[in-house]
Amino acid sequence: METNYKKTIYKEITEDEVDYKKITYKLEGLNNLPEEPGIYFMKDKEDRLLYVGKSKCLKKRVKSYFLNSANRSRKIERMIKNISHIDIIKTDTEFDALFLECQNIHKLKPMYNTLLKSYEKYKYICLDEKDHNIIKITNEIEEDGIYFGPYSFKRKLDIIKELIIKVYRLPICKRQNKCIRYDLNKCIGPCRIKIDDKIKRDIVKNIKDNLNGKSNFVIESLKKEMNEKAKDLKFEEAGKIKEEIDLFLSIVRKQKYLLNLNRDIVFWINMKNYKYKVYYISCAKIKYEKVIDARYPSQIESLKASIQNLIIQQKQEKDALRKDEIDYINIINEYLKDTKDRGYIEIRKGE
Repeated sequence: METNYKKTIYKEITEDEVDYKKITYKLEGLNNLPEEPGIYFMKDKEDRLLYVGKSKCLKKRVKSYFLNSANRSRKIERMIKNISHIDIIKTDTEFDALFLECQNIHKLKPMYNTLLKSYEKYKYICLDEKDHNIIKITNEIEEDGIYFGPYSFKRKLDIIKELIIKVYRLPICKRQNKCIRYDLNKCIGPCRIKIDDKIKRDIVKNIKDNLNGKSNFVIESLKKEMNEKAKDLKFEEAGKIKEEIDLFLSIVRKQKYLLNLNRDIVFWINMKNYKYKVYYISCAKIKYEKVIDARYPSQIESLKASIQNLIIQQKQEKDALRKDEIDYINIINEYLKDTKDRGYIEIRKGE
């Protein structure tokens, strides 16, 4: 009798130290799928990956693809016709499945997965006092500079950059170009006069505080300009500056949101029979995870000691999130919204 599945060891993801068991099922063996959380890989007869998904009940979810449905798109119908076999990985919790699905979509980029791919278009604002122009919009985090974001709205970032250049009179020319903006009092003029390094550091710190919402210098400067235009009856120009103020406030709100997302938490899920799975999450990564039996105090104490040591190591100012980390952050926060059988503690500096 032909077997319907085979066991292998899954090695696709190398970031973590966990080796997951992968089981391959032929289509005629889908009744043998486990009723447990995990992820599934749909493949064609050439073993090419078509789609990666996750579920808290693998059997129910995978079998649903092969039930008649009038609501399916042509794209999904085409995918289903090409499925030859399905690989699955069982996980301890639905949360593990969500995280593992995200990892695999980012790494493997299956042809039929449309979500969790938009992050590649995100941009950053970078401040660097060592750079002649101080501010730039960039695709990636590099070694030097202070980064804000990532943001999904490229055109708006260009406007924000221009606002900051205007308020702080930053250079836009190439080094030693001696442009006329200095004569018009629109530039601090590093190509005309030597600018002290401390002045540049102070400018960068002030811009940083404004983007983080700790200072209102940019907003107040724009309001002053708007009021002057209104007094001169230049209402159209005043209206444009009001739009700039609203745009700057929106990016400050977005930055505060990102800073709040990039937090450290200890998170636990209530499993069965007194068992809990506990995670320590920092910078959108699972730094520690363990299943414990709550009936044994020694396991709890050992867990607390391990997490406390990791928390001490993480006590430093965080860099901006990488673009691909946004999806992980959203997974964590969406999952925490439903507090049934789960809970968390937010870790702040000094705790």
